Amino acid sequence: MTFINRENWHDNVFFGIHYDLHAGASDTELGRELTHEHLRERLWMVKPDWIQCDCKGHPGYTSWPTEIGSTSPGVQVDALRIHRDVTRELGIKLGMHYSGVWDSRAIELHPEWAKVGPAGERDKNTTCRMSGYTDELMIPQMLEIIEKYDVDGFWVDGDNWAAQPCWCDLCKAEFTRRTGRTEIPVTKEDSNWEAWLQFHRDLFVEYVDHYAQAVHTKKPSCLVCSNWMYTVRQPDPIRASIDYISGDYDYVWGSNRAAIEARAIDSRNITWDLMAWGFTKTGDMGADPPWNMKSVVHLNQEVVEVIALGGAIMIYNTPQRTGWLTGWQQEIIAEVANFCRERKETCFKSKTIPQAAILHLADHFYSHNDPLFNYGQANQPVEGALHALLETHHSTDILPDPVVLDRMDDYKLLVVPEQTRLTKALIDRLEAFAQNGGHVLLSGSHLVKEVPDFVGVESVSEDISRIWLPTGKTSVPVSGTWQAVRPVKGTESLVCALSNREPEKNRTDKTIVTRRPVGRGSILAVHGPIFQEYFIGHYPRLRTFLSDLFDSLNISWLARVTASPRLEMILRKKEGKTLVNLINRGAAEMLYPRRVIAEEISPVMDVTVTIQSPEKPKSVSVVPGNTKMEWSYAEGVITAQLPRIDIHCVLVIE
Repeated sequence: MTFINRENWHDNVFFGIHYDLHAGASDTELGRELTHEHLRERLWMVKPDWIQCDCKGHPGYTSWPTEIGSTSPGVQVDALRIHRDVTRELGIKLGMHYSGVWDSRAIELHPEWAKVGPAGERDKNTTCRMSGYTDELMIPQMLEIIEKYDVDGFWVDGDNWAAQPCWCDLCKAEFTRRTGRTEIPVTKEDSNWEAWLQFHRDLFVEYVDHYAQAVHTKKPSCLVCSNWMYTVRQPDPIRASIDYISGDYDYVWGSNRAAIEARAIDSRNITWDLMAWGFTKTGDMGADPPWNMKSVVHLNQEVVEVIALGGAIMIYNTPQRTGWLTGWQQEIIAEVANFCRERKETCFKSKTIPQAAILHLADHFYSHNDPLFNYGQANQPVEGALHALLETHHSTDILPDPVVLDRMDDYKLLVVPEQTRLTKALIDRLEAFAQNGGHVLLSGSHLVKEVPDFVGVESVSEDISRIWLPTGKTSVPVSGTWQAVRPVKGTESLVCALSNREPEKNRTDKTIVTRRPVGRGSILAVHGPIFQEYFIGHYPRLRTFLSDLFDSLNISWLARVTASPRLEMILRKKEGKTLVNLINRGAAEMLYPRRVIAEEISPVMDVTVTIQSPEKPKSVSVVPGNTKMEWSYAEGVITAQLPRIDIHCVLVIE
C-alpha cells in the first residue's frame, strides 16, 4: 500500500445521494428524459454535498458510451456527461457507482475471467482475482471515465461482499507458489482450508490496492472506496489504498445494520459514511411485492444512528430508467437532509467517550462466517451484545481486531461475546486491564476448555441445554449449549441454572455464571451463548438478566438514563463539549416481516439523564433547540429531565 499525501474531499462532505440504475442489455431509454435543467432543479431541492451516479452496475453494461467495455444498447443520452456538468456547476462532488468483482457481461464475453467453483463450474457473475479482468477491463475503463468526465471518485460495489474463493488453475498454482502447499481444499473439513481462504482474502486486498493506485496515479484527488471493505465484514488492518470507508445498509431493518457498522467503522480513524436505502420491501429482493419509498420518519430514524456517531450519510434513490428523478421522492430526501443538517454542527466529526466496548476478533469471525467476507451467523453474538448494552442504556463501541490492543485500556467494560481462539497476547492484556480496574465480560460454553485459568473455573459435567435463568421471582428459558463449571479458589459462583421455571423450586447446583476478582477489576464469565440468544430473541426477561449482570459490576458510568429500553444513549465529545445523544428506536405500529415501514414513532416519555461532573457546567442545552428540557446540578451530578423524545436529541454540556 502506498499512501499519497493528497487532499481528501470526503473529510468534509456530510449529506449525499446515491443514484444507480444497474444498466443492462434490455434497457431501451437510458437518459432519454434527463436534461441539465431537470438535474439542476432536482439537486437544488436537496442540496447534497456529493452524489454517486450510475456508471457500471452488476450486469456489466455501462450507462455511458464507453470505448473499452460494453455500453448498454439502451443509452440514448450521455447521462454521465449531464451529471458531470451540473455537479461541477453546483460545486457538488461526483462519485461513480461501479461494480467491481461482479460483472456478468465481462464473463459472457470472457468466460476465462469467471470464478471457478470446486467442481470446475464457471460462475456467471463473479470474476476471478487472478484473471485478466482487472487489468484488461476494469482499470482501463476507470481511467477512461477519469479522462472523459474528470470524476471525483469511485464507490466500487459488488466487491467485498461478492468475492469468493476460486478453484481455477491460476488460483491453485498461485496458492501453491505462495504457501508451498500442494493439497487444494474443497470444503472446510479439508486440510489447508483456512490458508486457502486467507489466500483469497489477500488476493482481494491486492486487487483493491491495485485499482486504487491506478486511479490515484491518473488523478490523485479522485477518491476510491470499496463498498463494505474494512467494516464488520472485514476486521483486518487497513492495507489497501482506499480513501474512505462506506457501505449500504440492509434494505430492511436498516437501523440495526447502522448501529453495529457505524460503531465498527468509527473506530478506524479514517473518514467514513454509510448509505441508507431510501426504499424497501417485504420478502426477498427479487420477489413481489415491488419496492416502496420509505417514509420521512422511517428514514430519519435510520440515518440518525450515523449522525449521532459522527459520520456522513447518503440516501440511496433510483432514477427512472429514462434518468428522470421522481419529484416527490426528492422532496422526502430533502426533508431528511434538513433533519440531518439541523444536527450537523453538533454531531459531525464528534469522537467517542469510551465507556463499554465489544471486541470483534478477526480469527473468530473468519472461522465462522460465510466466505470470504459475508456475515453468515458469525457476527450474531456481537450484535446481540450490542443490543443488550444499548437497550440497558450503556453507551457502547465496537472494537475490530486491529484496534483492540491500542484502544482497550480507554474503556471501563470490555465484552467478549462468544469469541473463540483468544490469543495469549489478548488474554494477557485483558488480565492487565482488569488489574488496573477494568471489567471483562466473556460468554460461551467454550471458555472452560479454551481459557479455564483466565476465567477461574474447571469443568464438572457434560454440556447442558434447555435451561432457565433466574430473573428475581421469574425466569427466562435459553437455548444452545451451556457448560456447568466449578469455580476454583478465588472465583465466585454468581448464578446457577434452573431446571425449570420456578426459581425457588427449580434451582440446581450447576454454576453457569462466575466472577473472578482481579486487582481493582474483575473477569465475569457466562458459560453459554447468551448474546447469540439475545440476538435471536430479544426477550425482555433475558434483557433483565443481562442488566442485572452489568449492574453487578458496580461500574461508575459517566451517564445513566432512566427510560424505556427503546431509548439508546450515545456519548460523544466535540470541541470540549460533552454530547449525550438520545435516540428513540421504537415505532408506533407493530413492525414485522410483512410490515416493514414505520409510519409513526411514539415518543419516549419522561426521560431522566444523570451525568457525572465534578464541577457545575457553564451550560446545558439541547439540540434541536425546540426540545423541552430542564436541568439541575447537585453534589457532582447533572440531572436533565426531558418530558418527551420523538426521534433524536442531544444534550450539550459545556
